[in-house]
Amino acid sequence: MAVLEDVFTIIRNCFKRHDAVTIDTPVFELKEVLTGKYGEDSKLIYDLQDQGGELLSLRYDLTVPFARYVAMNKIKNIKRYQIGKVYRRDNPAMTKGRFREFYQCDFDIAGDYGPMLADVECVRVIHEILSDLKIGDFVINVNHRSILDG
Repeated sequence: MAVLEDVFTIIRNCFKRHDAVTIDTPVFELKEVLTGKYGEDSKLIYDLQDQGGELLSLRYDLTVPFARYVAMNKIKNIKRYQIGKVYRRDNPAMTKGRFREFYQCDFDIAGDYGPMLADVECVRVIHEILSDLKIGDFVINVNHRSILDG
């Protein structure tokens, strides 16, 4: 666990250097909030029912709860990070590194920061983290979905 904490510290420090604030979103969401947000992957969401019969879901990722937070609080511009556990009702393949519970690490930029500035900063954050982790040589491949649209 000490190695994991060291990795998280390196990641957090990078996010803070980029002026991101941490926002912790709930582990549980109302099922209706997540319904339809993940397309085909919706079947991988853990659904639960509380004692009162209310349908809840464990968070599938950190992005949708953050988007809801931004909308509810009418936030115009924000750089935010979160490191937290997420849950997938998947058939785990431990030999391939797939688990039902795992950490996800998000760095989000929401708002009007100019064309492509947020994209460039995200790539820079990835580069800094991988460099700070001293994993050796690496390549960052960048793609854009609109290229496929023709």
